[in-house]
Amino acid sequence: MKNETDADQPILLNPDTGWCWFQDERVLIDRGHLLLAGVGSEGDITVTRYEIDSGKTEVVVLHERLQANDHAVPGLMILPDGRILAVYSQHNGPYTRWRITREPGNFSDWEPEQQFDNGARTTYSNLYRLSEEGENGRIYNFTRTREWDPNFIVSDDAAAGWRYGGRLIDGGGSGQRPYPRYTGNGKDEIHFITTEHHPRNFANSIYHGFIRGGKARRSDGSVVDEDIFREEAPQAEAFSKVFHGDEDNVAWTSDIELDSRGHPYIAYSVTKDRIAPGEGGMDHRYRYARWDGESWSDYEIAYAGTRLYPREDHYTGLIALHPKNPDIVFISADVDPATGEPIRVNGEQRYEIFKGVTSDRGQTWQWTPVTKNSPQDNLRPMVAAGEDVWAVVWLRGDYRTYTDYNQEAVGLFYSD
Repeated sequence: MKNETDADQPILLNPDTGWCWFQDERVLIDRGHLLLAGVGSEGDITVTRYEIDSGKTEVVVLHERLQANDHAVPGLMILPDGRILAVYSQHNGPYTRWRITREPGNFSDWEPEQQFDNGARTTYSNLYRLSEEGENGRIYNFTRTREWDPNFIVSDDAAAGWRYGGRLIDGGGSGQRPYPRYTGNGKDEIHFITTEHHPRNFANSIYHGFIRGGKARRSDGSVVDEDIFREEAPQAEAFSKVFHGDEDNVAWTSDIELDSRGHPYIAYSVTKDRIAPGEGGMDHRYRYARWDGESWSDYEIAYAGTRLYPREDHYTGLIALHPKNPDIVFISADVDPATGEPIRVNGEQRYEIFKGVTSDRGQTWQWTPVTKNSPQDNLRPMVAAGEDVWAVVWLRGDYRTYTDYNQEAVGLFYSD
């Protein structure tokens, strides 16, 4: 492990894995270990544990060959008693599935898989526990189900069982689907950012809201939905608009965290050249925004480069926030983030990881390469932070589509 300013070679964490970015938490640091969720190239659902001091790595397969699709990656949670919870589903499968370690500290021994029937096709798992709700602290799992909308199920017994909670956002029907990203304070609030729909179908804006006390609210706390525990829900436009999209600026959500005051800061991408599917997506930008308690400040901060592959013209290498430091982000881009000039290695354009640092709440950024001259692409960074150590983790390898990839997970660890 190095200090933040030291150079180092990334550590191999898992030789065969992948992930989408609409599930969380996919990476955690807990009690000296990094936990990492993933989906292997043949569809194995895995959790990797890396012991930070010793360098020992262990991979547990939760479900063999469930689905060769990175949308099936689990969300992870450390339960109050120290056991690990992993929740996952197929991409548009019928069930939410979950497994829990039998005992705290025993990573190798997991209880059998259980299933919750959502009554509709479901995708994604996003786990957040609110300690001030219910006797045991209520666990929320946000999924995409029921009219392709963000819905949630809840558990009041430490994930022994689940029940339907409600619909968070109404996409308006006809297969339209908001794309939220979530975070929570662990006590009484869960925050989210969302689009109206998928960017291939709509010139998306970005909206922010949060839930507290069973109500959905705008950034300033004003109530949008008096009761989230029902199927009726507001549309995205009812929440606080952070960014106004148009045909030349089509937004998609990437990440959200809360600062030390409980205020959200967010990251997202914008496509500048949306044409017909398969023809655009050659000019993306990354943006960053912060709420100060009264208003949002929003900035374009970096060139993001080109699409990952045709038909998914809005797929970028992604941007990730540091969960404990709003002044740090990591991005994947196949262009120089400051100039937009293509990055080429041996004549091929390659995605590299960059670290961005701001000293003025996001207005200006300094970019430092984390990887250089890479023979393979470096994609989809994530940042996890413990009490005295933090890590940036990403995927390295070949990414052809979300069902066809050959990637390994690598990471760098830093002491505060």
